[in-house]
Amino acid sequence: MRNNNKRTKLGIFGLILVIPMLGCAPTKQARDVEPAGFLGDYSMLGEGKEGEALKIYLNPSYQSTCHNYDKVLIEPVRIWVSGNKDLAEMPLAERQVLVNHMHGSLVDELGKHYRIVRTPEPGTIRIRTAITEAEGSWVALDTVSSFVPQLLVMSTIKEVATGTATFVGRAGAEADITDAMTGERIAAAVDRRVGKKSYEGVTQQWDDVTRSFDYWAGRMAYRLANCGAMPPEQ
Repeated sequence: MRNNNKRTKLGIFGLILVIPMLGCAPTKQARDVEPAGFLGDYSMLGEGKEGEALKIYLNPSYQSTCHNYDKVLIEPVRIWVSGNKDLAEMPLAERQVLVNHMHGSLVDELGKHYRIVRTPEPGTIRIRTAITEAEGSWVALDTVSSFVPQLLVMSTIKEVATGTATFVGRAGAEADITDAMTGERIAAAVDRRVGKKSYEGVTQQWDDVTRSFDYWAGRMAYRLANCGAMPPEQ
């Protein structure tokens, strides 16, 4: 009997160890977001529709002028710590990992549609972005809590009440998109995403955060390249 109990315990423990290798938990849009101050002027932004950033602006003339742009200037991603204690106290090395990942995502996705340049030229879109929130997931607890009834109930109750499960990561960002020559605003967005509780778990502390960066970069590139059209849902 003791051997059977031991095997059962080992089996459960082994399952918990294997689950993180299956993939990363998906992210979802948060219920709300507070502007962090990076954009400065938020007067143009309105509430986003389904599939859009929580707060967004798209220049009404862009649909007719979008084909004038064939280049993009991507400014260095910033960490905007104003009012965010977690970001302010984050080690420099971890900040660098996050800005590098977001910049890489922007380069990869926008580079599919535009020539990337370093200086303003006619026909250039300028992209300014800032990470306004970044909280990593608790990898071990995120996985374990998917199988422990008490923790799963606690996490579910919190998600129903706040929109965010326990132990998952979260990310916030703001983006300002302008004509690089004139400075006219083409688009602006403020958004926030959180990890989605999943039996797949996460493999690294920043999985939910970096997946949010990838999601934002892909949608930004698609909408700019397609004159503001929404990308098809995955």
